[in-house]
Amino acid sequence: MKKKGFLIVSTAIVLMIIVLNCYIMQNQVRFDGDRVCSKNPNRFYLNFNMMNTDDSETMVLNEGETLHVSWQIDGGKADVMIAMADEAPIYRADNCGKGENADFDLTIPKTGEYTTSISAYRAKGWLEVKEKKTNVQLEGKTMWQAQQKPLQHL
Repeated sequence: MKKKGFLIVSTAIVLMIIVLNCYIMQNQVRFDGDRVCSKNPNRFYLNFNMMNTDDSETMVLNEGETLHVSWQIDGGKADVMIAMADEAPIYRADNCGKGENADFDLTIPKTGEYTTSISAYRAKGWLEVKEKKTNVQLEGKTMWQAQQKPLQHL
């Protein structure tokens, strides 16, 4: 009878160790995914299989410019915020969970440095914030390209 009791207690301890180890390993992953940021054009993109950390990117934007904001949370929880330092956020979504998403344009109220930040706990999903080019900006680029002379071959 003592052997049977010892076997049950030993098995329970081993199972608790395995479960605890799996839990610790799961929560130790801070970021597993892709991160892209580019200053020209302004873009911040995260695609995460597992995110247990905070991340942010700062962009210099002018009044009246437009940001396209889109994100989706497929698991875990995340907070998303866009703000200037020492100012109230121009966008905030707290405690977003599985199945929550966003896809919208955001007009910049005044010129300055805007930080997009995400705080995630066991989250899976993606986030993209990028400057949306207006027709005037696109036309200017087309006009610049049209002014370029073709290379002369020697």
